[in-house]
Amino acid sequence: MLIQFSVENYRSIWGRQTLSMAASTYFKELEQLNTFNTGLDEKMPRLLRSSVIYGPNASGKSTLVLALDFMRSHVINSAKESQADEEIPIEPFKLTAVSRSSDSEFEISFIEEGIRYQYGFRCNKRRVTEEWLFAYPKGRPQKWFHRIFDQTNCKDEYRFSTTFLGGRKRQDWKEQTRPNALFLSTALLLNSEQLKPVLSWFQKRLRVVEAHQFLSPNYTMTRCRDDAKKQRVLEFLNSAGLSISDIQIDTRTFSPDILPKDIPASVRDELVQKMAGKEMMKAAFFHEDIETREPIEFSLDEESDGTRALFAFAGPWLDVVENERILIVDELDTSLHPLIVHHLVKLLHCQTCKAQIVFTTHDTTILSQRILRRDQIWFMEKDAKNSSQLYPLSDYSPRDNEAIERGYLNGRYGGIPFLQDLDFYGQG
Repeated sequence: MLIQFSVENYRSIWGRQTLSMAASTYFKELEQLNTFNTGLDEKMPRLLRSSVIYGPNASGKSTLVLALDFMRSHVINSAKESQADEEIPIEPFKLTAVSRSSDSEFEISFIEEGIRYQYGFRCNKRRVTEEWLFAYPKGRPQKWFHRIFDQTNCKDEYRFSTTFLGGRKRQDWKEQTRPNALFLSTALLLNSEQLKPVLSWFQKRLRVVEAHQFLSPNYTMTRCRDDAKKQRVLEFLNSAGLSISDIQIDTRTFSPDILPKDIPASVRDELVQKMAGKEMMKAAFFHEDIETREPIEFSLDEESDGTRALFAFAGPWLDVVENERILIVDELDTSLHPLIVHHLVKLLHCQTCKAQIVFTTHDTTILSQRILRRDQIWFMEKDAKNSSQLYPLSDYSPRDNEAIERGYLNGRYGGIPFLQDLDFYGQG
């Protein structure tokens, strides 16, 4: 469960920006559908099942998604040997001398296996300069470790609490942590049992889909090889009005004979080497004949772009719901019709699980459908210094019956493009 994510001095973001999934106690609409109880004994607010972020092009929406993806990737990969001599792939805000020479910061709060965690780090291209982890078992804060780079002595200083287990191994974990790696990642690589739930959250719970990232149908096809899982895919597709009676998956081992004969020999050789022994899947969709009800076969290529996009999305979406993951999607409306987006969000709100989705979009129609609470809507725009600012609709104290879509398009909440009339033909 995602509670909150903050980022500072990263790409178009200069000052600290925070996205919160904590439900506001001031808004009571759709509470049972759109929010859920964390189940913790501590005084935790209910969490939102979904949040949407609006803003013009180049406002920083994608930057926020990339920041989450970077944090996830660095936790999972930074201690691997393949990263030993590499710079940290970080880009600070470049429009001031101070920001260019300052560290970037990432911090996240989440719940995994019934414990709330608060983890963060600061870094530049050369090294991690600070790192910390708090745990809240039974609501009681424990600062498990704090790492900070001492510039005077050019070395990392560590502080461990008595609640952070490992004994003498902690010294080895410290010594094995490279400047460009996270202590969390290194300790996990060296088998810290206590930290495994933290890695599990980043590795198994958090899913990030960047803008225009190609979503392959292969995962959905793999699910369809199991009859029970295929039935769930069919139910998902048909709930969107697609009327597909069956899906059949043909699986065969790659053969060079399927390659076009006119491709260059070098390309053919590379493909043969890469694909040798791999399984290939092909999906066939069946629709009923209008009169006879006979199943009529359609290939994936014969289906509409929308059907193909939804089919590719079906497997990952069901995986998110079934395993209570957190899905972050940039530009969810790029390949899906607005009504399908509405449908997906409503489907999630009807679940009894604790899956969550955060998505960016330019489609405003969802704002007028009474699908979202007022605390689920966020905006992003650039300020006078060309730095991205993230802020919630709740900052404007919207009324319960306020026409939010109209207010947004009229510029009441900001987060819309500033357009100027241009005379392309030199006419007054």
